[in-house]
Amino acid sequence: MELSELDLKILRELQVNARISKKALSERLKVSPVTVSMHIDKLVKSGVIEKFATIINPDVFGFTIEALIEVSVQGGHIVEVEQTLAKYPNVYAVFDVTGDTDVIILARFRTREELSSFVKGMLSNPNILRTNTRLILMDIKRSLDIPLPEEPPRKRPKRSVLEA
Repeated sequence: MELSELDLKILRELQVNARISKKALSERLKVSPVTVSMHIDKLVKSGVIEKFATIINPDVFGFTIEALIEVSVQGGHIVEVEQTLAKYPNVYAVFDVTGDTDVIILARFRTREELSSFVKGMLSNPNILRTNTRLILMDIKRSLDIPLPEEPPRKRPKRSVLEA
């Protein structure tokens, strides 16, 4: 999908405040609310905007321990293990990675005992060879924002058959 300058402006504004009203957004961008609405609908339908979400502070619910857990998996079982790990409610991200480990997960816990029980439970899976758990001490940067270009990408001119 080709993005217009207006699409990029809308995306920048929504990254700052996804709750901004279409009226306020239209006033800020100096276009009609109908235009804003049509562009947002197009961005949603095309998959540029995947969803609108509320980010809840996990500390409010006692999830003060956050861990990055590296998981080494028995060959041929990576997808199966990833799918199993993704079902745990404490796990909020599962990554298929390259390097010394096969999978990295991010998870939140209320207590050290909860974390310990989770890791020991994972290790009871015969397809999980080992784990390496790192506690996240502090967020230095945490963002879901995408660095958007200032201008829409330019279309490349089509090359003729003779130029190929």
